[in-house]
Formats: sequence, C-alpha cells, structure tokens
Amino acid sequence: MLGPLFWWWFKATTHEERTWQYPAGPSVVKVDGIDPVRVLVVGDGPAAGCGVLIHELGLAGYLARHLAEQLARGVEVTVSAEPTASARSTLMRIGAMDLDRFDSIVLMLATTDAFCLTPRRSWQHSMTALIQALRAADTSSVFVTSTASMHLTKSLSPFARRLTGSHARKLNIETSLICAHSRTPMIALDDVNDLTPFTYEMWGRRIGERISRVLIREAPIGTRRGARVDL
Repeated sequence: MLGPLFWWWFKATTHEERTWQYPAGPSVVKVDGIDPVRVLVVGDGPAAGCGVLIHELGLAGYLARHLAEQLARGVEVTVSAEPTASARSTLMRIGAMDLDRFDSIVLMLATTDAFCLTPRRSWQHSMTALIQALRAADTSSVFVTSTASMHLTKSLSPFARRLTGSHARKLNIETSLICAHSRTPMIALDDVNDLTPFTYEMWGRRIGERISRVLIREAPIGTRRGARVDL
C-alpha cells in the first residue's frame, strides 16, 4: 500500500527545482588525450548529477578525470540517466541505446526503487534482464554500483526514512546475488547525507579504480606504458 504513495511523493518532489538540481548542457564529459576510453553511465538521480549545476562537478566529470590520470589516455564519459529512472524503466529504454561503442558501462540504480519500495521480486527480474542486456553488448566491462544515496531522506519522516533505508539494503542484497551469479563486478558506494562535488569525487575515484584495472589488464602490452593503478 505504501509503494504508490511513495511513488507519488517521489515524482512530485523531483519536479520541485528548489529541492532537485541537475546539470544543464551536454551530458558528455571529455578529457583530451590519445586513444580515448569511452564510458557510459546509466542510472537514476545520482548518475544524472543530482545536486550540481554542471556534469564536470558530478560523477561523470570526476570519473573522466580520474580515468585519464590512471590510464594516461583520453576519456569520454557519457551520461544516460533520468532523475526518476527505475530498473524497469531503464530496461525498457536500453534497447534503443548504442551500447557497442563503449569500452565500459556503469549501471547506477536503486535510489528510485528504494524510495518507491519496489518489490524485491520485481527488482530481481528487471535487474537480471538489464545486466544480461548490458553484458551482451560488445564492450570490455560492465559494472554495477550499490544504492547510491538517500539524499531525499531529509524530507522524510523518521518512519519513512527507516523504511526506505531498510528497503535500499534489501535491494542491495538482491543486486549482490545477481552480480555474483552473472560474474558482474559490483562496486560498493559509501553512504552519504548529501550529493556534492566531494561525494562525486569520492565515488568517481572508486569507480574509476575498478574500471582502470580491467582496462589496463585487457590492453595490449604496448599500450600500457604510462598507465598506473592503485592496488
């Protein structure tokens, strides 16, 4: 019974500009360099850069700069995210994306589904199909993150805050099982109270380290010179 109510509240708050702030302009961040790495970030509010005015200060910007530093190559990070995206809605639109042109894909969901109390069975079905679709693309690697943030909990009552937080943890458990079964790397993100450039820098570094390890390992030996990775 609470799911539809939370969904109505969630949709209403995402249309309040005073509460939600998203980057304007092109959703691509580029760092010049040789043989650019192309990364796609798919997801909901945090993936879309909630809380910052430009993508350079969001996850895409920090991820691009960290990868460029680690790989000594150019980097292009494309964001395909919607503030209220769910696993189900993302699965419905993934077929229209040109996934084969990316070297790595990062799937960053669960914030919307946690707030809307998506049933675990529905989440499991959508996420399993979504990860399978991403892994079927001609790309080097696919990564899935844990639930990104409870940024909206400030607007919730203590009861609702506990309820959504508990549901987020349940979805994370389901996601970890799906990733383990499909052998898809899952990246745990630190819990935060707000979405700021500092938060995105922390997440961008963590995600970038995982991506760079895979790309360095798979790169031809002659192209590894100058790249470094923190183990």
